[in-house]
Amino acid sequence: MGNYHYIIAGLPELVLNGDNKAFSYDAVRESIYNSSSEKDRRFIEWFDFGTNEENLNAHFYRAAMNCKNRFIRLYFALDLEIRNRKVEFVAGKMERNADSYKVCPANNVDLDLSSEQLTRLQAIFANRNILEKEQQLDSFKWDYISGLNEYGEFNMDVILAFLAKGKLIDRWNKLDAKAGEEMFRKLVDEVRGTFKGIENKILE
Repeated sequence: MGNYHYIIAGLPELVLNGDNKAFSYDAVRESIYNSSSEKDRRFIEWFDFGTNEENLNAHFYRAAMNCKNRFIRLYFALDLEIRNRKVEFVAGKMERNADSYKVCPANNVDLDLSSEQLTRLQAIFANRNILEKEQQLDSFKWDYISGLNEYGEFNMDVILAFLAKGKLIDRWNKLDAKAGEEMFRKLVDEVRGTFKGIENKILE
């Protein structure tokens, strides 16, 4: 089990006592990184590398699909799926072949989006307000991330999910302060729930 309980239990101290303006993704990431094992630090580095737009090429996605960590595989599978679906939507509007514009095909990816999720994506792509579209896409990612740990297990996936959501908040703090504040409060509520879950586990 490693020290996941201790890392997760420490998360509220990093975010609950500050307001949105005080939230620093880099500081939170550094604290988590320093508390992690060498093996888990590697997964954090994987995530960092994949959140740099310049690194998102066919080679990276193929490597990510073979990563030993489940969150890394599914998170970047989703990222690739969204990119491909967006290309297909735009190409369809322009009556062009989408395949030549994709970073790489989403073949052999263990990602099963529901019909409701696919419909939601199509509606997001159709939104002509660029800022709203980006916010809706990040909300879609947030909800997907939340569904990756339905059983409340305390593992590295929970840590990476927290970092992924923190990254989204950091992005919206720079784009739209109100949106960033709303996402921050949502994260605070989720962390409180996780922390209570840890307390209950200890008492059992």
